Amino acid sequence: MDTNQYSAELDRLQEPTAANMQSLAGWTLATALPWLWEELSGAVLTPRQKHPQAKSAPTKQILKPMTESNAVRHGLMLTLADRATKVADPDYYQAQLTMLDAQARLLCTAIQDWGKQQNPPPDVTIHTLHRALHEMLRYARILLEQAGTGVAGVPGYYGAWRRTFDTSFEVIQASRQAIYGAYSGLAFADRAPWVSIAVLRTAIELRLREAFMIWGFVSESKPENVVPIDMSTIFEAISPSEKDISFAVDIHDVWKIYRWSNHYLHAGFRDYPWVPGFLLHYMWPLFVGKQGQGSFNAGIQMSEATWKTVRSRVTPKSRSTTIKELLKDAWRAIFSKPVSNDLALPDCSPSNAGFVLKP
Repeated sequence: MDTNQYSAELDRLQEPTAANMQSLAGWTLATALPWLWEELSGAVLTPRQKHPQAKSAPTKQILKPMTESNAVRHGLMLTLADRATKVADPDYYQAQLTMLDAQARLLCTAIQDWGKQQNPPPDVTIHTLHRALHEMLRYARILLEQAGTGVAGVPGYYGAWRRTFDTSFEVIQASRQAIYGAYSGLAFADRAPWVSIAVLRTAIELRLREAFMIWGFVSESKPENVVPIDMSTIFEAISPSEKDISFAVDIHDVWKIYRWSNHYLHAGFRDYPWVPGFLLHYMWPLFVGKQGQGSFNAGIQMSEATWKTVRSRVTPKSRSTTIKELLKDAWRAIFSKPVSNDLALPDCSPSNAGFVLKP
């Protein structure tokens, strides 16, 4: 199969019907995914030269999926520098195709399960599953184009490009989907996978705040005043006690995913559409615990002493001692009411926190 045949098959199966959906799933598993791995291997692997006395050419190298953790560590762009360097990094493309492969297989399994039901769900299920899989396979060609340009130095070979950002209009339309439903008639039915990045970020923040009951500083003299605590402060407080806390997902990967989400939240930057779903699956045990643990909070386990130690590290940051800040303090001392310095975390019981005591 070549690029034109790949695109032609996607065009043939574009209409979201039950027959096309099942054909698309079968073609994905049998043909599309193996071809994508072979094509990416040709784009990013340096071919070995045939030895002059060898009777046959060396076996062609084919990439294989990474582990989930390695895909997260190699496949996410965290900084502006990453945006410039990862486009030329073969590991980045292997990680991205690993994510695509996992998400495509997940959708294919859902489609196969749909076909086994005696009373299959309505057409909206067909529309949803078909369009999700079809879109991923269409973007896979764009991934190959990016690899061909950034690594192999053959721009335009796959002839596929994409827009790399969401606009405020698309975000607000996705919000209507979340509120009313994609098939309510009150929102567009077009997929909006990137908005889920904001939801993943919120879930990470809530999960860690729940576990350590760290929401904000309050003042005993003015309890109505709450001073927020940023997430970097919480991660810094956790870091020295990492060895004493059992996270169902490596906390470094969680922090990496949280930082990765900045690009979308603050600039609307789109990653590939399979990335949010892959990260959701990867972080799932952090939110619900591992199978057989019996508690949603079991994704984070520690002793009560460790819990208290982490909380004790979260203290109000001292004020700057620059000339400008000192002059401001002097002005406040003359003309303003004194500022309360009794900020602290409110007292709470570990029994109300979202973690499980280590056995």
